[in-house]
Amino acid sequence: MKKKEKSLFPILPSKSNFIGILGGGQLGKMTAMAASKLGFPTSLYCPKGDNPAEEVVTKVLHGSWDNFSKMNKFSSDIVCATSEFENVPSKALDQIAKNVPVLPNSYVFKSAQFRDKEKIIASEAGFNVPKWFKIRSINDLQKFAKQLDFNAVLKTNSLGYDGKGQSVINSRVNLHDVWSITDFSDCILEEKINFKREISILYAKSADQTECFFPISENKHHKGILRKTLAPSFVEEKKLRQIKKLTRNFAKLINLTGLLTIEMFELNDGSILFNEMAPRPHNSYHWTIEGCQNSQFDILIKCICGHSISDQTSPEKWEMNNIIGPEINSIKKYVMNKNFSCHIYGKKEVKSGRKMGHLTKKL
Repeated sequence: MKKKEKSLFPILPSKSNFIGILGGGQLGKMTAMAASKLGFPTSLYCPKGDNPAEEVVTKVLHGSWDNFSKMNKFSSDIVCATSEFENVPSKALDQIAKNVPVLPNSYVFKSAQFRDKEKIIASEAGFNVPKWFKIRSINDLQKFAKQLDFNAVLKTNSLGYDGKGQSVINSRVNLHDVWSITDFSDCILEEKINFKREISILYAKSADQTECFFPISENKHHKGILRKTLAPSFVEEKKLRQIKKLTRNFAKLINLTGLLTIEMFELNDGSILFNEMAPRPHNSYHWTIEGCQNSQFDILIKCICGHSISDQTSPEKWEMNNIIGPEINSIKKYVMNKNFSCHIYGKKEVKSGRKMGHLTKKL
């Protein structure tokens, strides 16, 4: 594959150069839209379901993540592939990678699938990380909750997103009840952080070895779900240089080609703690569709096709708000307001806590 990859890049826009997208959600949809804008047709692979990306791709192949024969068919018609989410099984990514480059590679996604792995890599990269312990039993939970003075968060080690699989631990909760409700044998217990604000940084590395950073985003969550992003957000220059250095270190450790978002806590004393990472387009950078010359989705396509990239800036301030669940029913007033850019994902089923779209406005 190394030899093939070397001769493959750069991949140029052509009606025969299909870009493969794994996963049919809103990130896959916006990635496909960016590919189309840059002149590439797209091929989508995903299980049957409520898949908004199906509405914008060139072709679709439905299949499960363990159907290797369908994956071989999918990979026979594409020049490279990327995934919209990190929980595609690494065996599936490896299968497709036998035929075409999958970027980021399966090790990158595997690192993001497990909280303990990403924390270990973050520490190796030089980030400060909240205290944490592996939890495999109620005895572990009792022991380490005490060590953290009953001020902690229990999280499933995998399959957690948007606040799912998390429980706050304090002196008032019954640990046996929490462990029973969690119903997951592989967890971590992490100290609960009192932070000043949550911020994120987005880094990209192209297959041609060029790189770029996007401005810092400041994020506000409610019940574990991102509600609002403000960007670009000010970070003192010396601190910003350090964040970029550590992010680049992290990317080198996982041999990144593609996107890498690092979410961080900024404490009252100004210090920075690693929270989590995502090797894919990130909700906190949806504002870049309007706010930057190249959006995060544009840069992802350029990365996996081996095109040159450079730092993205924004002279203006932007606010992005997620549309959650039944809030989508009130979207008309924003569609008719020229100050808002409305992105409606097109999901058929409205559920509480489900991201249905987002709004972006210039401040």
